[in-house]
Amino acid sequence: MNKKERVLAAINFKGVDRIPTTFRSIGVFAVSLMKHFNISDPADLAKNYKIFLKKIGADFWSSGSRISSFASFIPDFKGKPPVPPYIDDGSLLHAIGINTKKGRIEKYDYDYPVLGADPPLGKADSPGDIKDGFLLSKLDLFDFKSMVNKKNKDKGYEEIKDSNDDFICIGSLTNFFMICSYLRGMDKFFMDLAFNKKLAEKIIDEVGEFCLEYNRRELMEFGDKAEYYGTWDDFAGQDGLMVSPEIFNNYFLPLYKKLIENNKKYDLIFNWHCCGSIHSILPQMIDAGIDIFDVVQTSAKDMEIENIYRLYGKDVCMHGGIDVQDLLIKGSTEDIENEVKKIKELWGNRGGMILAPSHEILPDTPIENVLALYEEINKN
Repeated sequence: MNKKERVLAAINFKGVDRIPTTFRSIGVFAVSLMKHFNISDPADLAKNYKIFLKKIGADFWSSGSRISSFASFIPDFKGKPPVPPYIDDGSLLHAIGINTKKGRIEKYDYDYPVLGADPPLGKADSPGDIKDGFLLSKLDLFDFKSMVNKKNKDKGYEEIKDSNDDFICIGSLTNFFMICSYLRGMDKFFMDLAFNKKLAEKIIDEVGEFCLEYNRRELMEFGDKAEYYGTWDDFAGQDGLMVSPEIFNNYFLPLYKKLIENNKKYDLIFNWHCCGSIHSILPQMIDAGIDIFDVVQTSAKDMEIENIYRLYGKDVCMHGGIDVQDLLIKGSTEDIENEVKKIKELWGNRGGMILAPSHEILPDTPIENVLALYEEINKN
């Protein structure tokens, strides 16, 4: 069973020779691992990811919502780059007016994006302050006929389409809730949902219309070539939803149903990423047709892996499950091995699980813990 067959079998709840696995990490830690394996040009992740995956024993290098980080395609953006102090964080959010600034952790010599700086709709008071179609007008800035490999621009579709090392992935600018929050400012958007519903509804309508039309054009040009669609929307925190289930069901679930329906017309695998404790909305998303739920954040409230398996283990394929906040950083190699054994006992070889770190591995994670994780996954 090759790696692609293994993942497809897991998604479809068919027998697997072993539980498939992915790797994901922030860049600075990935470089450290490259150096550990004595891989030349360790900072060139796109060049070395196949060599690295073979050495560590993972099937794919995931970005989270997309299983193949180095085979994820986005439309070529023809607009202007962000004006400093704003930066291009690679998400295309700047293309629709969402600003990103650079954050930095000096301890690790690590720069990271701070999304949603200076929200462009922050001063709106009523629906009349927002121009009809202000997002739709930006669609002409995207060339959907020219889809580029986001993190591996030297490898186009024709070069990797027949490879078993990658899934051809798409999925960008369909983060309904987060786009609303970044455009308006999260605190103000929460207040709107409670006390200024007409304004909140105007923002949601504009965002929803844009996202679905963006996706329609993306699929029209590339849907027959893609295999995997991934999107993310962080509705929850450690203790539960940041909005009520009623708000999700009324405003966002209908948009997701349309998005999933659009992608299923092209038989794409649909991966939905949401952090935190999301029990009050995950069943609705499963019913709506998601194929994979990512990220299985076991450190969040009531998200222990046994509970996840009991509630959803037979209904949707999971991606994640290995805690990066505590287990990988503070746990012993024995703790990590025991967690992997537990997951193997729960899911067995029946499919339904793609085992991975729940988020990008953090820079203060001991290398020996990550090595122990993948060594245990690959044991018979």
